[in-house]
Amino acid sequence: MLDRDGIAGLFDMAGRVAIVTGGSRGIGLASAHALAAQGASVVVSSRKADACDEAVASIRAAGGEAMAVPAHAGDVDDMDRLAAATVEAYGGIDVLVNNAANPLALPVGKISAEAFAKSFDVNVRGPLFLVQACLGHLRASAHAAVVNVVSVAAFLQSPGGSLYGAGKSALLNFTGSMAAELAADGIRVNALAPGPTDTTMVQNTGPEGAASMARSTRMKRLAEADEMAAAVLFLASDASSYMTGQCLTVDGGMVPAR
Repeated sequence: MLDRDGIAGLFDMAGRVAIVTGGSRGIGLASAHALAAQGASVVVSSRKADACDEAVASIRAAGGEAMAVPAHAGDVDDMDRLAAATVEAYGGIDVLVNNAANPLALPVGKISAEAFAKSFDVNVRGPLFLVQACLGHLRASAHAAVVNVVSVAAFLQSPGGSLYGAGKSALLNFTGSMAAELAADGIRVNALAPGPTDTTMVQNTGPEGAASMARSTRMKRLAEADEMAAAVLFLASDASSYMTGQCLTVDGGMVPAR
């Protein structure tokens, strides 16, 4: 039976290396802090170098180990460079959190080929190719875990939301397929589907938009980013060691309420 120390040990990330895309703010930043707080060396990546540097500074100020690798999640060459820089600095890769996302919203009839590419490059292509870039190192890890951050939009339909929802649905399907293919290599692959969370993405919808999202949940509030980070830590750690190919939905009851 697990005692107090044994339970704490399940969440211990000491000696592990984690990449977090979209790691400079919101759920990504909170997840990077959580992983670092548990002892992981964390690579924070997002498009803006200044934002990555600020995130790393905040992690180090809290006593964690982190480095910044600015990269565009929709650029395959950048994903290769991100993986290579991580291995050069820390010697391997144990955990990958595919959190970067593009929330582009357009109604059917107004979706251009350029908009489609912009959305799917970040939401689908980038995560897939980053997993592939990290694959050899994940195979060498004794604690390999991939966490693909999708969204409740993968399960719900809303006007103007088809690009984002379809991309997240595709990433959810890739999650299951990756889990099936990589289980024999000791690599666990799971997804997290956050509900409406108090992040820049949600706040950019405006006060009424954010309030409407909060009302759509059974708990009648937005989540805090730390509530999603706790779920990421669970999926990335040995606490979920017998879990793969699953989607953990943390949405305040939003999907059941529909």
